[in-house]
Amino acid sequence: LSTGINRAREAAELEQQRRQEQKRRRQDAQQRQQLQHLESFYEKPPPGLIKEDETKPEDCIPDVPGNEHAREFLAHAPTKGLWMPLGKEVKVMQCWRCKWYGHRTGDKECPFFIKGNQKLEQFRVAHEDPMYDIIRENKRHEKDVRIQQTLLHVLINSFDYFG
Repeated sequence: LSTGINRAREAAELEQQRRQEQKRRRQDAQQRQQLQHLESFYEKPPPGLIKEDETKPEDCIPDVPGNEHAREFLAHAPTKGLWMPLGKEVKVMQCWRCKWYGHRTGDKECPFFIKGNQKLEQFRVAHEDPMYDIIRENKRHEKDVRIQQTLLHVLINSFDYFG
């Protein structure tokens, strides 16, 4: 009988030792995880220290011949505060006529401001002016009316002459 009690007591002690060992392992694992977190936190640089690939204002304009002036100006223009450094307006836009950046159609900076491709200019006017088609149609109608009036006048005069 005493051997059965001893065995039961030993089994209970072994179970208790096993539980304590598991508890100690869990605590060790938690401590290890906290240390790893602290190590990784302190090993990494602060979030603002490493600057990621910043976009530069001049990158929105293609690096092709003719755009050097606009790219150079934007490269040295301030990015915070005043948007008109030294009174010069910063324009990040593309001209429809010359396809350069830094101005738009009709600005004095455009090389085609006074001169230009006349066919391209006529096409642009025709497609940008909403009244262009109406005015062209009215001119065509007036011309047709004048032709009909002239024909009628000629017919009446010829009828009177032979009549």
